[in-house]
Amino acid sequence: MTRKIWLGSVLLAWLVFSGCARREPPVAGEAEIGRPAPAFTLPDLEGKQVSLAEFRGKIVLVDFWATWCVPCRMTMPMLEGLGREYADSMVLLAVNLQETPDVVGDYVRSQSIRSRILLDEDGSIGMAYGTESIPMHFLIDREGVLRQVHSGYYSGMEADLRREIETLRRQ
Repeated sequence: MTRKIWLGSVLLAWLVFSGCARREPPVAGEAEIGRPAPAFTLPDLEGKQVSLAEFRGKIVLVDFWATWCVPCRMTMPMLEGLGREYADSMVLLAVNLQETPDVVGDYVRSQSIRSRILLDEDGSIGMAYGTESIPMHFLIDREGVLRQVHSGYYSGMEADLRREIETLRRQ
């Protein structure tokens, strides 16, 4: 009898609390592959306003990241390498989510990061892109259309990004 009561209690608790984990849709929207990437203008670490529109005619790789995120730390050297390798046709914009300029600046200096760092302190641009986790990477073509999205870090990511960048370079 006690086993039935215990199982019933577990089932009831699961039913009650399962609704709490439901994901609500982002308020601002989500970027869609094949559609124009959401426009943005954000400050860099020096306070200069940088707009996505400035890079029309170049491939843009937008990396949403944070200093505390271990997978973000793992991907940054690889992304910087791709940024250097394809500097003639691609720009890497590393968009930090919801951290202060001081925290980000200290981290960037300590790691000798040379990428263009942008600050999304209130997370509104991350929300506009529908970032659900970080790191999250958005590959945008020369016309400003979103072509690929990658979430997290995986062992074949560099090869996938390289292949996708090469495809966009040929277009």
